[in-house]
Amino acid sequence: MSLSLSTRALLILASLNLLDYMDRYLVASLGSLVKADLHLSDAAFGFLGTAFFLVYFLTSPVFGHLGDRWGRLRLMAWGAALWSLATSLTFWVPSYLFLVAARGLVGVGEASFGTLAPAYLSDILPLGRRARALGLFYLALPIGSALAYLVGGLVGSHWGWRPAFLLAGLPGLAMAGLIYRLSEVRAKTPTKVQPAPPVTRSPLATYWRLFKIPTMWRVNLGYGMVTFALGGLAFWMPHYLEVSKGLSLSQANLLLFGSVTVAGGLGTLTGGILGDRLLRYTLGAPLWVSAVGVVLALPLAALAIFSGNPALYVPGLAGAIFFLFLNPGVLTAVVVSIAGPYRRAQAVALNIVVIHLVGDVPSPFLIGWISDLYSLKLGVSLTLAALAAGAVLIFLALPHLAADLAAAGEIEPQEEKV
Repeated sequence: MSLSLSTRALLILASLNLLDYMDRYLVASLGSLVKADLHLSDAAFGFLGTAFFLVYFLTSPVFGHLGDRWGRLRLMAWGAALWSLATSLTFWVPSYLFLVAARGLVGVGEASFGTLAPAYLSDILPLGRRARALGLFYLALPIGSALAYLVGGLVGSHWGWRPAFLLAGLPGLAMAGLIYRLSEVRAKTPTKVQPAPPVTRSPLATYWRLFKIPTMWRVNLGYGMVTFALGGLAFWMPHYLEVSKGLSLSQANLLLFGSVTVAGGLGTLTGGILGDRLLRYTLGAPLWVSAVGVVLALPLAALAIFSGNPALYVPGLAGAIFFLFLNPGVLTAVVVSIAGPYRRAQAVALNIVVIHLVGDVPSPFLIGWISDLYSLKLGVSLTLAALAAGAVLIFLALPHLAADLAAAGEIEPQEEKV
């Protein structure tokens, strides 16, 4: 029995997304080895994360514009091949500058795939199935990140940090071609209110019009604050567990592997399921799931940072991961839905730019900088303030969601209720 297009697309894109996130966070899992081999300060090591995300968010708008105009599939396939090749070539980098350049190339490739894959899935799925499907797609975030910690811990401990990059990059090269077997589609709005295709204007004008949508800028900035915390913790937590909790490299990576795999995976699935099922009661369900999850994660994250007792910081870490990973599927579903069918890839690109510009572009470097000046614990504590700001911004988006969905043609005007 042949699988439907939506099922095939979700399986292929989610699998590639898993490799995407493994490649993205592999350098964090190998922090102690990379720092020692290349003689890096905390700030210099933190800039490796900043360099990746800087390139990632700068090139995402280009792919969003091209994807909405010319289609998604070929750009996605070439992006997956590029990031996989750049990860593999990291095995041979001779110096820190070449490592920074390699991380930048990974950012270009992942910008193409990360921008266009959620837009493509939203093209082939109705509003009521998007949060769940995108939750499955973003299940790759915790599992891929956890695999990075597992690969980094096991390979790095036995053979050093370079072979881990070669091992991680090769599967993506083999899988990129599967995207070509999918069908290019164009979505239509499900209501009688059909937004007209946007008139030709500069890409910057299009992105500015998208950003001004009331729900859009609140969700993007709120998601950016959550991303500041997630990116900073993902990059620095392996090293923090070593220096603050006294764990070995292998122990720290195995703890993060288990926590992110189980708690993060369950959180991502739970967020997507709740976001879809609660839609029957309120259109604001995705935002409620997200904002309440961030509020619940805040005290647990504080426990993970400040407690020295494993009986407290281990469950605190797992609980914070669970609640923070409620967010990716539901918030992306909101972003692509309020953008309308003609601007979905650009909406995802805008989301990528904003969340990384205010989120995990500055957070690895800022945490490392504060660590060099004061202490790593104080640097990591910046994530708590970011989570508080993120929850407030997402709550503030709730009153505007229904009107923005109606304007995008996703619901009839009379359905406006949050």
